[in-house]
Amino acid sequence: MITFSTPNQQIEIDENQRVLVVGDGKLGQLVAQTLALTGCDLWAIGRHSEKLANLAARGIKIGLEADVQERSFDIAVDCTGNPQGFDLARRSLRPRGILVLKSTYAGKLTLDASALVVDEITVIGSRCGPFAPALKLLEQEKVDVKPLIHGRYTIDEGLKAFGIAQKRGILKVLVEINH
Repeated sequence: MITFSTPNQQIEIDENQRVLVVGDGKLGQLVAQTLALTGCDLWAIGRHSEKLANLAARGIKIGLEADVQERSFDIAVDCTGNPQGFDLARRSLRPRGILVLKSTYAGKLTLDASALVVDEITVIGSRCGPFAPALKLLEQEKVDVKPLIHGRYTIDEGLKAFGIAQKRGILKVLVEINH
């Protein structure tokens, strides 16, 4: 068992829990890879087959929104930053489930607080965890960031790199200072 990093280290995840990661972007990719290390029954869902393929290659079960059975997960982690992702994560939880909000939301999020109360859902905001364990996972190659890198540019190509990074579907670009 490993502890999933929240501000207070308050969630322990083990092989007996069903966990859903909503979102296949950069954050969802990293969260899913990290949670897979717990041995939990993990699913990652998103909208982009090529991004989901990165996770499938690591043995993580993947799917689309339509594949999610409502009220069937113990823990859902929203990595989308959008209201639809939040709603899907919330609907996926069984009563007394845990909803982890791992991303910030553009604009204001409206929600049905009654649904949270009736199902006694615990909501946890989780921005960043401790860096030392994350760096160790990278060093041990237990989390693979290479598929997230869509381009490498010299510092002289910095403006071009920023332009590429803003394109839809691009996960990460690297600007190498010492070339």
